Amino acid sequence: FIAACKSSSVSNKGLTITSSEIKETVSYLASDDQMGRGTGSEGIDSSATYIEKQLKSYEIKPYYKTYRDYFKANEMDAYNVIGFLEGSDADLKKEVIIIGAHYDHIGTRAKMVDNDSIGNGANDNAAGTSAVLAMARYFGTNKNNKRSLMFVLFSAEELGLLGSKHLAKKLKDEGINLYTVVNIEMIGVPFEDRDYVAFATGYDMSNMAIKINEYLGSNFIGFSEIAKQYNLFKASDNYPFYKLFKL
Repeated sequence: FIAACKSSSVSNKGLTITSSEIKETVSYLASDDQMGRGTGSEGIDSSATYIEKQLKSYEIKPYYKTYRDYFKANEMDAYNVIGFLEGSDADLKKEVIIIGAHYDHIGTRAKMVDNDSIGNGANDNAAGTSAVLAMARYFGTNKNNKRSLMFVLFSAEELGLLGSKHLAKKLKDEGINLYTVVNIEMIGVPFEDRDYVAFATGYDMSNMAIKINEYLGSNFIGFSEIAKQYNLFKASDNYPFYKLFKL
């Protein structure tokens, strides 16, 4: 999904997730201290540690022995951050839904822009990361998910979807029963000229957008001609899973 979210809050069973909480996550990840969260950098290590602490506080367990799923990205050490929440239904919990976003960005640029070389990446994709963490907190508190949920923050997306390619192959080899993947990209800037809040890059490839709109009773997820024109479905971390799992 690529979207634009306005300030709001979501409340359920005593749990309130506020826009200020989302802002806090984005502000941390996109701060100059993280130096653009380039793969292999101190900034992305600090960002991964922040995400791990958040997941742990939400009672989301690591999927592997630790939250970090290590791989090599252009000879650099890289790691996805993965949390897991088992489903409540005896049968449906065997199926896994991935809720993901990439937390890396481009790091620093050789060419200065307005005397600034840091690519902070607030919209791309600290915003998407904040949404994954918000959902992790929601489900970690309510534990009302029938299917199992895997919360994945991908690394090395900016280097060619390397983190998602690694994890898709790994999970395929492990024989995971993957039900679907919801990947969240660039939700930090509101649309001003459209009658929907977000668009799905694979709008016409599943009934996901239609069902979300049906559940919400509004045209929340829309179709984007630009997304189709530039084939954005292939441009983010959902695509390696589509290729291997045909979801």
